[in-house]
Amino acid sequence: MKLTLLSSIRLIMFVLLSYIYYISVETHTTQQIVFVIVAALGFCINHLILASPLVNRYFLLALTLDSVFILGFVFFFPGPTLYLILFGVNAVTLFLIAENKRVIWGFSLAFFFIWTICMIYTYQVTGIIDVAGNIINFTFIVFEAIVGRLIHKLMHAQEKNENQYDELQETHLALKNAHQQLHHYSKQVEELTLIRERNRISGDIHDTVGHKMTALLVQLQVAKELQDIQPERSKKTILLCEELARNALQELRLSVRTLRENDQNHSFITIVRKILEDYQKMTGLKSDFYLKGDVSQIPISIQLDLTRIIQESITNAVRHGEATECNVFIDISDSIIDISIKDNGKGLSKVSPGFGLKNMRERVVEHGGQIVFESNPSEGFIVKASFPLKEIRWEMGGA
Repeated sequence: MKLTLLSSIRLIMFVLLSYIYYISVETHTTQQIVFVIVAALGFCINHLILASPLVNRYFLLALTLDSVFILGFVFFFPGPTLYLILFGVNAVTLFLIAENKRVIWGFSLAFFFIWTICMIYTYQVTGIIDVAGNIINFTFIVFEAIVGRLIHKLMHAQEKNENQYDELQETHLALKNAHQQLHHYSKQVEELTLIRERNRISGDIHDTVGHKMTALLVQLQVAKELQDIQPERSKKTILLCEELARNALQELRLSVRTLRENDQNHSFITIVRKILEDYQKMTGLKSDFYLKGDVSQIPISIQLDLTRIIQESITNAVRHGEATECNVFIDISDSIIDISIKDNGKGLSKVSPGFGLKNMRERVVEHGGQIVFESNPSEGFIVKASFPLKEIRWEMGGA
């Protein structure tokens, strides 16, 4: 215990001063000898109290008993002012242990009252008051009281720092566990997002490539039937079949490439640039890619949907709009992601969303965003979409 050393020093001081009082008298009375022995034993008992775990409960009792023994020295050995030094030792204990200010004030006022009585008693017995000795020893009491309070505050500050350090360690451990859980959750979300995207791509393959393969089989049967009856029409049908097979193969390659890119965990910019480069090689489409903002702010799920929107938009631009150029703009801010895809195709007088445009709208609405399709004849086609990052809003009704 922190007070063990202090209580040991107290005991040494009390026993030492008791011995000094004893040797200060040349001829001892029986009462003086008995009192010195009793006082020494009392100081030892109080030492055991202050050194025990019950110190905070019984320290007032120990200080009171010490004060009684100190008064006994004044009564049996009138004259010397050494008793003030004993009160100074008591003052250290009081100001070190006491938490309640009323207790401190009560003992302080009691001390001044007892000190006054001691001086009056000493004057009546000896006819002398040692003013200098009283003043010097009183300053010793004040000094010890200040030291005791400073040690008290130091111990409390140390205990507070230790508690705060323990709390900080617990908070650090909690944050570490939360970080691990968040990392694990992020991995799960990413895996679920990739699984969802694979399922969606599988559905796209079924709906687009499967549809084209079905149409291809029907046209091949028609060409077979017309081969002998209408050879020219049969040739045109075979050319149509060739076009259907080429488009189906192109979409199949893009879907397979998308699945492979998801498995390889490429960056968003790398994937978009690769898509644009592949379209340039396969179709001759010239494209420009503009990016503004921090890509790391885009969640994985939105990155995948942005990639699919870009892929679907340039596919439509080439297939339906016969476009030769396409510009992709992405603007990332703290609260929203804006994307605009514009081509120089032949355009439309009226936009009638088909499978591809409906698929894009579903992707955007799923994240609480908005998407707009704009087109005019000979002015190309524009896809504008926005994804909120901090605030999500779903609007019901309307186009």
